[in-house]
Amino acid sequence: MRPSPTEFDRQYTEQRRSIELARRYLEKEGVSRMYDALSKEVERGRLSVQDASGAIRFGLLAVIERVAERVGHTHYVDMLKDEEMLNALRSTLDDICRRKGVDTYEFRQQWAHTNLQAVLRDWHLVVHEERGRQRYEVAADLARRLVKETPGTVLAETLKLPADAFVLLVSPEAGLVGLGPDGTPAPVTEIYAVESPAPEGKAWFLWLSMRDAGNRAARALINVYLQDGKTLDDAIAFTREQGGPQQDAGWEDCCRLLAGVARHLAEGGPVREVWYDATARELHEKLAATPKSAKADREKLRERLRAVSPGRTLVLEEPSR
Repeated sequence: MRPSPTEFDRQYTEQRRSIELARRYLEKEGVSRMYDALSKEVERGRLSVQDASGAIRFGLLAVIERVAERVGHTHYVDMLKDEEMLNALRSTLDDICRRKGVDTYEFRQQWAHTNLQAVLRDWHLVVHEERGRQRYEVAADLARRLVKETPGTVLAETLKLPADAFVLLVSPEAGLVGLGPDGTPAPVTEIYAVESPAPEGKAWFLWLSMRDAGNRAARALINVYLQDGKTLDDAIAFTREQGGPQQDAGWEDCCRLLAGVARHLAEGGPVREVWYDATARELHEKLAATPKSAKADREKLRERLRAVSPGRTLVLEEPSR
């Protein structure tokens, strides 16, 4: 049985029409003209307001796809330094100021921060898609134990995530809590993680997804720098200091859980493969058997796999006693 939709499903898979439209106008008009072009299409009756708004919403994501392909999908910092990305952020900010009729320093600073948050969120979606929508799941009992027992003294260089981009599904009973949409506690049920290169170490970019009892969504975006020679506790303390008191403290347990997951898998902890799509399993096996030199064949298989991907969940389990 196909599982319930994730935040990725809601914000990417179910928005394919808008994303495709954004890609088309980016390719046709370029980043500096695409927003004006979409507005003119609405004025001429060639696009509905809803379609144009959807394409504008995913304009930055279309740019991120192009830039990430060029600089490396997991290289977030390099992506932000790219000239096309910088031009896109400037164009987006100019468009917001023009539409809002406000162009002050304070207004630009506020929206620059909002745009960077949107870039980080959309980058998570792009990397998760490009890396094959890897899904892991950890049961509540195991999650609680890993949070409690993963030592803060473990060295950062020994922590390696099972994939450089994946989502970890967590039961609400695990007790991981973040701030919900109205600022009250809500369970963290999905942790999107990207492991990115960083000077003298690596960075974990985390997207924590929460939903409250009314099914309203909230998220927290946290970047954790794990420097070689430092411990997990050092990395958490540094991130806490950089984020300040407004940061959602629930991320610390999520970070410890990811470290526990990394150690569980590195030490050969049991993992059960659960397939819920027979076609996906068949395509996955064909892809694994196709030589890497057969690039065209592998890309065709990947395209077919994306349509049904991931098709499986890797479930972490407690060792048998």
